[in-house]
Amino acid sequence: MPDHTDDTVLQLVNVSKSFGPVNVIKDVTLSVRRGQVQALLGENGAGKSTLIKMIAGVHQPDSGKILVDGSEATIASTNDSEAHGIATIHQELNLVPTLSVAENIMLGRTPKRFGMVNRKHLNAQAQAALNLIGLDVPLKQPVGELGIAKQQLIEIAKALSMNARILILDEPTAALTGKEVDALFTILDELKAKGVAMVFISHHLDELARIADTISILRDGEFVAEVPASTDEDTLVQHMVGRAIEEQYPRGEVAEAGAPLLEVAGLTSTSKFSDISFTVHAGEIVGLAGLVGAGRTEIVRAIAGADKYDSGTVEVAGKKLKSGDIQGAIRSGVGHIPEDRKGQALVLDGTVNENLGYATLAATSKAG
Repeated sequence: MPDHTDDTVLQLVNVSKSFGPVNVIKDVTLSVRRGQVQALLGENGAGKSTLIKMIAGVHQPDSGKILVDGSEATIASTNDSEAHGIATIHQELNLVPTLSVAENIMLGRTPKRFGMVNRKHLNAQAQAALNLIGLDVPLKQPVGELGIAKQQLIEIAKALSMNARILILDEPTAALTGKEVDALFTILDELKAKGVAMVFISHHLDELARIADTISILRDGEFVAEVPASTDEDTLVQHMVGRAIEEQYPRGEVAEAGAPLLEVAGLTSTSKFSDISFTVHAGEIVGLAGLVGAGRTEIVRAIAGADKYDSGTVEVAGKKLKSGDIQGAIRSGVGHIPEDRKGQALVLDGTVNENLGYATLAATSKAG
């Protein structure tokens, strides 16, 4: 188990957390050191996000304790966490879609003058935060108009603007391109050099070797091992799943593609994408690749009927779909899983059963 040293700025000691009868975290000890990146690794459901939510003040441990600079600390809220110099970037973004980029970056810390918002200082501080990560977006643009990748970067800029000495990052690269990941890691390297301590969660093992110093591995809510970031991937996977994996990516027999099922021809939407054509056969997976802003999401939304397009055609099994007709696309067998599941795909207050039914729910009554 990790021990406290002079470089240890944050430590969780034998913490446990349950939700009802489910033990999510079981007697875990973790140390975070000044000027280092402590990676958290584990399968989905291993307890990583719950652990960092205890650091962020979202959840409180049922047992065990949290030490900050060697002294026991009570982190009962996000304000408590921030007061200790801890900034957390959650997997679920904490942005207000209707507020501007600048307002989101300075949310809760809005500079004022004579009781009014000091727009000059607000914009200056927000722009300085954006400059740290090299993101060029209009300060006045509502965050809800931006894609998930840019929203993720704004969340990072917001955390950096707080001058945090302990930075918690829960899957910060999930929606970023390779170029954006490189830019982020350059920033993290600079923060390490300034003595900032970081906790970093990622499922990409190659990222951990690049940015982390040590890796703490969880399995089923329990601490398994702390190993150097240089540890080979096979060993990391074995710690995660509890057994050796002989072949991580086994290839089965490649089936022959069937008849054309989806045919896109000359699809064009002004300022979004132009003259897009491709065919997907039955039993085939076709990937759309490109940088953020290249139009991948917009093309998929147009095919699914979520957005209208100006010209071109979309056919499913030889049947032409109407532009902007979601119900027609659904009837033809087109399913759409958007990049923003939380904002565009799920009704979070609804039950699982209700959410499963919403996509195929047909109107059965008429107004009036």
